[in-house]
Amino acid sequence: MIPLDRSTFQARGRYRAVAAVSLVVAVIVGHLVCAAPARATVKFDFEQKFFVHPHRQVWDFCVVRPDTVYHIFYHTILETTPNPAQADTIWHATSFDLKHWTVEGPVLTVGPEAHDAEAMWAPEVVYDPASASWAMLYTGVDDNMNQRACLAWSPDLYQWSKSPENPVLSPDPEIYHWSADGNWSDFRDPFLFFADGVWNMLNTAVRRGDNDRQVGVLHRATSVDLVNWTAVDDMFVNDGLNPHRVLESCQYLVRDGWHHLYFGEFDVYGITHLSAHDPAEWTMADRHIIDWGNAPDIAQFDPDIDILGRIAAHRNPATDLLMYSVRFDTLVYENDGALPDTYQPHPLDLEWASRLGTATNGNPCYGDNTAMRGDDSCGLVGHGWFGSKEYYQGPLSAYGAPGGFLGDEALGVLTSHPFYVVGNRLNLLVGGGHYPETCYVALMDAEADTILFSETGDDHETMTPRQWNLAPLEGRLVYLQIVDQETGPFGHINVDEIVEWTLDTTAVDSPLPDARSVIDRGPSPNPFNPATQFRFRLNRPGTYRLRVHDLRGRVLWSSRPTAGSVGEYRVTWSGSRSDGSPLASGVYLYTIALDGQVVSSGKLSLLK
Repeated sequence: MIPLDRSTFQARGRYRAVAAVSLVVAVIVGHLVCAAPARATVKFDFEQKFFVHPHRQVWDFCVVRPDTVYHIFYHTILETTPNPAQADTIWHATSFDLKHWTVEGPVLTVGPEAHDAEAMWAPEVVYDPASASWAMLYTGVDDNMNQRACLAWSPDLYQWSKSPENPVLSPDPEIYHWSADGNWSDFRDPFLFFADGVWNMLNTAVRRGDNDRQVGVLHRATSVDLVNWTAVDDMFVNDGLNPHRVLESCQYLVRDGWHHLYFGEFDVYGITHLSAHDPAEWTMADRHIIDWGNAPDIAQFDPDIDILGRIAAHRNPATDLLMYSVRFDTLVYENDGALPDTYQPHPLDLEWASRLGTATNGNPCYGDNTAMRGDDSCGLVGHGWFGSKEYYQGPLSAYGAPGGFLGDEALGVLTSHPFYVVGNRLNLLVGGGHYPETCYVALMDAEADTILFSETGDDHETMTPRQWNLAPLEGRLVYLQIVDQETGPFGHINVDEIVEWTLDTTAVDSPLPDARSVIDRGPSPNPFNPATQFRFRLNRPGTYRLRVHDLRGRVLWSSRPTAGSVGEYRVTWSGSRSDGSPLASGVYLYTIALDGQVVSSGKLSLLK
């Protein structure tokens, strides 16, 4: 076995930039926002760092970030499918912040060749500078559930094609419990790293031990081109009390002289960690379960900050279906860097200046929690919202359980950081009890601490749209406050999608000042049928993206994130949703985002 120092992993940090913006950095930014009130439009939507594919289970995954956009690749099945082994498609989604995701669609499906005719698991994506292409190693599964390493290529992370050399690697059946003619031969979950000028691939495998006993190992092979692989050795052999357990979804990282190995043990709900100064010293006698969940994905993006992504499961009490998503957190290292711990600050602390009372403890609430316990739907957008009765912050959060609630007796006040009014409208969703004096969400004057606008519920759980006209308040320093001081029947408030924006009632053809990063020339034609073009100019390089929303702010269509230089651009929209289904006649909103920040918005009308 070749011990690898920290420098050999710099290539992997470049080629497989798996990351999230550090929660530690985010806390610092939150304090800066408090010190210097924001002058951009604000949005409070209570989303957390989860990836959720609605109505589907998300299984083994990896995330890459080549520029400002995160790309997650994952195999998935419908929530109603009982066995994850049946996953026959690898999907792709994108995000600027690991909270708000756009599902781009499936990128690879099973067959027609026999080696992956049944299922496709565990995509691992890297950039290969030698071929100037993206490569995906994945597990191909045949009709008898025998597993092999397979390869696909992409020029842009959106279009993928399988390698004609597939499968690119299978284990030696003389050494491992593996047979092309057998049933369920283990060889899965590829993990790649680049060291000493070659690619290294680790796979879950089962070795033949004494008296032909089964021993779980991490098989290692090397390659210079990602196509032709040579088996080298077993990176690690299960020397624990249950050596037959296979070691799944491994991650190998070197941090400050410590070699860290993470993996899941079959039939163990948790993430196992080993560390040593030399990989030859790894032993299950030193194992730690660092967190719950499955299929870890761990990497360093910001210096000295490791991001932990893992599959998070919970059971919907209304349907009894298991629901799987991906949760992202930060790892911190103790004991001179040997032992990792999961850092989970309260998610409300990043955007809200203070939270008082028990009603704020289990928030943001995750998923349609009211429907999970048999009540009416809360009507949330995305996967997070605020409910002063609720107590479920999401899987692996340690706050409550699906359908859990504190009750109307819980009281609390949530106060945002101050911000300047920039837009002329503020939309929000509000539900819960009708108590205008004791249970409400309000826009407050920051100097006088007086209420400028407020909304209360209408004695229904389902949130409904509200809008405040901010035009008279332009430039005013304000803050938001969500108040629950009511213990009577329905004594709680539900809030989501607090979004400040600008309704442009003037002509959009006149140029905006060159100091603006984007000059929005408006969609043309408008009204339109069947298609229109968004016209804009970039005054600085960046990654732009167009989105079309309904009047509640829900995303209906999104363009791909595209890197642009200074100049004029036109993006065509055909009046359809992202899945291609046509939209009805009506008024819609659009936004232009640059490097993940909305820089312009407006209205357009579809007439049929």
